[in-house]
Amino acid sequence: MNQGLISSRYARALLEFADAEGVADLVCSQAQVLERAIRELPQVQRIVTDPAAVPDARKLSLLAAAVAPEQLSPVLERFLRLVLKNRREAELRFILHTFVMRYYQSRGIRFATVTTAAPPPDKLADRITRKLEEQLHCRVVTDERVDPALIGGIVVRVDDIRLDASVAGQLETLRREFTEKNKRIV
Repeated sequence: MNQGLISSRYARALLEFADAEGVADLVCSQAQVLERAIRELPQVQRIVTDPAAVPDARKLSLLAAAVAPEQLSPVLERFLRLVLKNRREAELRFILHTFVMRYYQSRGIRFATVTTAAPPPDKLADRITRKLEEQLHCRVVTDERVDPALIGGIVVRVDDIRLDASVAGQLETLRREFTEKNKRIV
C-alpha cells in the first residue's frame, strides 16, 4: 500500500470518528500541533517514526506532552493507539496532515501558507488573510513560515496555487529567461 492511500484512509476514519464524537475542532488543533512537532523536531520524528526506538507507551506519552498544557483528546489518543498498534507510525505525520486538510475541506475552509524571508510585521498575516478571504469568498486559515532562501519578498500558497513575489523567485525567472535567450542565439 502506498503512503498516500494509507494516510487518506486513516485521516478519513479519524475525521468521521471525531465528527461523531463532536470534538473535531479540538482534534484538528491538536493534530496540527503534533504534525508540526514531528515535522520540525528531528528527535521527535526519529522517536515516533522508528518502530524499535522506544515502546509504544513512551511514544504516546511523548505525543501527549507535545500538546501540553492541554490534555490529549481521548479521541486522538485512541486513534494514536490504533496507529501504533498497526505499526503505521512512519506514516503518522502524513496521516495528521491529511486529516487537517480534510477537516478544513469539510468545513469550507481553505488553507494558505505564507512564507517570508524574515519574520513578518505583526499585521501582515492578518492583512493577507483578509485579502485572500475577499478574493476566494471563503474562510482562510494561514500558516506563517520563514525561509531565508527567499532573500526578500513573500510566497503565498493556497491549495495548488502559488503566488511568488520573492527576490529568489524573480532571480530564477531571470535565469530561465536568460538561458532560453542564449539557447536561441547559439
